[in-house]
Amino acid sequence: MERIGHGLRAFEDPGLLALLKERQIPLEMCVISNVKTGVCQSLTDHPIGDYFRKGLLVTVNSDDPAMFQTSINHEYEVLVRHFGFTADDLRRISLNGIKAAFLPEDEKQLLRTQFSQEWQNLM
Repeated sequence: MERIGHGLRAFEDPGLLALLKERQIPLEMCVISNVKTGVCQSLTDHPIGDYFRKGLLVTVNSDDPAMFQTSINHEYEVLVRHFGFTADDLRRISLNGIKAAFLPEDEKQLLRTQFSQEWQNLM
């Protein structure tokens, strides 16, 4: 399995969570669209913070930005304001996105290098 879109109900099966963590199967999380579609009743109900703290390979995505009036920047802002993510957590989430990308490893390495350089410029 290469990745799972959303994975919102994985928490219902501890065995599945253990497998996701062990195999580092990416979970494409879209917080705003999950709340706006009612899959999660509120931000409080969204499992992204718990998944991330448990070591699952979580990525953050904006789903359909025009439909859900969001952007990747807004998704990151929600992670900070509502889930207590730190700057280092956001860095790790970004690197998770590179790890989960459907790209050859040499291209991923180039992206990691570029990202790390840009990150240093921000900090």
